[in-house]
Amino acid sequence: MKTQSLKNQPLNKQAGFTLVELIIVIVILGILAVVAAPRFLNLQGDANASTLEGLQGSIRSGMNIVNGKSIIASEQKEATATVAVDTGDVATVYGYPAATQAAFEAFLDVKFAADNTADFNLDDSAGDGTLIIYPNSYVKTDDCRIDYKQATAAVTTTAPIKTVVTAPVVTLVTDGC
Repeated sequence: MKTQSLKNQPLNKQAGFTLVELIIVIVILGILAVVAAPRFLNLQGDANASTLEGLQGSIRSGMNIVNGKSIIASEQKEATATVAVDTGDVATVYGYPAATQAAFEAFLDVKFAADNTADFNLDDSAGDGTLIIYPNSYVKTDDCRIDYKQATAAVTTTAPIKTVVTAPVVTLVTDGC
């Protein structure tokens, strides 16, 4: 049997990182994290803005459906009326949805709550035909909301007497999301 001397065997070199190399990699990762983190921190604001944009589209579509049903029922010039849609009865003002929580819940099929139990809060307390819709994580005065001003009408007093309806205004505010 042959025996080999340990003196004649080549030493196994172990590959690995030195402590200095590991520290340099950690420092570089830390710098990247500081630079890249602000880019990803505002994702919730972007999500809220996108959600409000989608809701604004739903409001506009629903408004047009309610207005079409009002025209079919010949109630588009009435100061107050009610139109039946699939999800319930919608109170209307000159053929468009009234600025009330009940009307919006009926034609949008969305629940609004002031106690953070729904996706959106709705404030119709102004009593002047306006309402504010905003995400739960915001307050109504933040610049992350939808403002709705219900339809108005002007009646001419000279012959021929006409009622001129101005459609509702839906304003999206996302500067503060």
